[in-house]
Amino acid sequence: MPAEPVPTSADSHSPAILRARISTRDLPASDFIPAVRDMLGRDTMGIDLRPTDGDMRSLEAFRYNAEIGLLGQQAAYLHSEHTPIHMRRTAALMSDGLDDVFLTTTHGETGGCIVREGGRDMAVPSGGIVLLSKARMHDGIIPWNATTVGLQVPRAALLRLLPGLEEAPLHIFHPGAPGIGSAALALSYAALLARQDNLADAPLASAVAHLHELMASAIDARWSANLPPEREAADAPRLALIQQTIHARLGDAALSLETIARLHHTTPRQVQRLFARQGTCFSDYLREARMQRARARLANPRERHHRVLQIALDCGFDDIPAFSRAFRRRFGMTPSEAREAG
Repeated sequence: MPAEPVPTSADSHSPAILRARISTRDLPASDFIPAVRDMLGRDTMGIDLRPTDGDMRSLEAFRYNAEIGLLGQQAAYLHSEHTPIHMRRTAALMSDGLDDVFLTTTHGETGGCIVREGGRDMAVPSGGIVLLSKARMHDGIIPWNATTVGLQVPRAALLRLLPGLEEAPLHIFHPGAPGIGSAALALSYAALLARQDNLADAPLASAVAHLHELMASAIDARWSANLPPEREAADAPRLALIQQTIHARLGDAALSLETIARLHHTTPRQVQRLFARQGTCFSDYLREARMQRARARLANPRERHHRVLQIALDCGFDDIPAFSRAFRRRFGMTPSEAREAG
């Protein structure tokens, strides 16, 4: 739980995604306690960071490794792996004035996390998601080795969508509860965006706007219910994740619409609906993605030791004559000619 990315601001312009890594591996073996608490905790995430048992005598016993993606100035994503950890957002730390809102989920060896707020301990199971404000004092306790991810956005970004948003929101989404679908999709989409190398300016701003919409939908389903049918908040993120799965499985000649729908917990009809809004269909998108990968590999000098047949099979084509004909129709040349043209 509460793994909190670095602060964001209200400025929406950013040329590209920035990445950073923080790790106890980079700390000196001696006198590392101030670095853990100040550099990793207070300065980077605005929290007091320590092991659950308070023992910071050895870096062997306490490990915290995180990757941060700054998605412009309107969102930040964090992926961390760590030993048992206790994170505190104290009154003293709240003097930084941050009121950012973050989503976070923890997958531990035997469970999720504990949120401590206002004298209450609230257990969040593995698979549960927490939405919490930095304007609220709280503790996040993870008593086992775990992987924690988080998405943080300025409260002002959500306030534009939800004018009635409370000053310091706190929501716990248990598995199967209303809102958890949008919250989980927001985290998955943020993870996808954080890995992009060429996303910037207007496309990045549009993608981040989708993150804000998904968080708004998680907080209040009535918000997304008021959207016109052709503009559901989840459509663009869900299609992007489906496309990512397709590209990761292009080599599977048996990849089907039904398989993709099952992997994304939806129906084949819904998948087709998403592609239709982009003016295409699942089979056309899959065929074009395979063609583009095959052409890129054929043009790559480092792939010259691979036969055309092998490249076609690797890209999911199991009918080689049909591949050659389709390739010529698409690019105006045979696969062998594409290889020679480089």
